[in-house]
Amino acid sequence: LARARAGAGDARVWAVVKANAYGHGVERVYEALRGADGFALLDLAEAERVRALGWRGPVLLLEGCFEPRDLELCSRLDLWHAVHCGEQIDWLAAHKTQRPQRVFLKMNSGMNRLGFAPGRLRAAWLRLDALAQVESITLMTHLANADAVAPAAVEPALAAFDAATHDLPGERSVC
Repeated sequence: LARARAGAGDARVWAVVKANAYGHGVERVYEALRGADGFALLDLAEAERVRALGWRGPVLLLEGCFEPRDLELCSRLDLWHAVHCGEQIDWLAAHKTQRPQRVFLKMNSGMNRLGFAPGRLRAAWLRLDALAQVESITLMTHLANADAVAPAAVEPALAAFDAATHDLPGERSVC
């Protein structure tokens, strides 16, 4: 964590602990990662485990909710969640909550697995921004070639993300 933070400049550093901390066990790595700015994971059971360990900071569901009823646990555990498809926006619109949600609106910048196409991101942002159920929107993408040494491997994705989000408010998350 210290090495990642040293290389991150002023950026926030989140501990990605999906798949039970990549097989190491969330409970085993928690103490070493407590200094992270947040924990990011995939499923609600992992989120419950991180909360049970005493973490009170941000917890992000990287793939968001898988069904409408997941939003209730997001409300109860104060989970942040990605929104990568129209159905997730529909679920939020129908969700009854007294606590607005923090969402990460995901753009597909080349991984081609999850996220809105660059040309559809603005419409998704407008829908989310109009919902009382949404407290804030962070704009995010995930680099398909993040491990590549050559900067040219990630420049097209970053340029597409910048072009699609340049005039939208909110924090940005890349990687």
